Amino acid sequence: MIKKIWPLILIVSVALILVFVTGLIIAIAITNGGDKNPETLAEPAETIETEPVSAANSILVLGDSIGYGVGDEPDMGIGKRYAALIDPDNTITVANLSVSGAISADLAALVAAPENAAFISAADLVIISIGGNDLSRIQYQDALSLDVTFQETLNRYQDSLEATISRIRALNPEAQIALIGLYNPYPDQDPQKSQKLFEWNYQTQLIAAADNKTAYIPTDEAFKYHLQTYLATDQFHPSSIGYQVITETLDRILNGID
Repeated sequence: MIKKIWPLILIVSVALILVFVTGLIIAIAITNGGDKNPETLAEPAETIETEPVSAANSILVLGDSIGYGVGDEPDMGIGKRYAALIDPDNTITVANLSVSGAISADLAALVAAPENAAFISAADLVIISIGGNDLSRIQYQDALSLDVTFQETLNRYQDSLEATISRIRALNPEAQIALIGLYNPYPDQDPQKSQKLFEWNYQTQLIAAADNKTAYIPTDEAFKYHLQTYLATDQFHPSSIGYQVITETLDRILNGID
């Protein structure tokens, strides 16, 4: 009888040993898993939140007389018009360091000045109007001298604008930058120089495209058919209507409507 039971006892014993060993292995695995270094654990997927430019709390305007707002209603200009457009409650701060008559080299020097660093660092949006004075001051005698002088002036402008954007990025990597393109207030007076405007604006677009948070804001197409309305009485700077057209174009591009 005992001989018949013995194989059964042996089988049950082996089964119990296997259960015990399996449980021990699982327990060890669980214990070791709890002691892992947090650095070796997979990081949770990062949630990226994007904020529309219309949520900007601080706007900085840089550049020349158009940046300053010459031709517009008193105490307005692109910066304040844009703030009023996106925030009727008037909670956005607008700083304007533009200087009438400034060329691109002046702007590069202004952003490099330590006393202006705080304005740049605090801005959510930096609006830049520059280059019109560089282009309009080109002097030439004929087509050949125009080509040479234009290229020299354009090269200096590109260097200065790139230095300006680089300085802004060093102080404020997250700010949105908007470059206002040029329009031609005298399309019939200087046809040769008028042709150069397209190349100038194109090169500005390339500079904007090199930075993923810089946008180019065109103005020439909108202005050239409406100069009588969009220009101020000096027939050079935008009128109040012209500034509003630029502002609305700025809003459409920055917020992905165009």
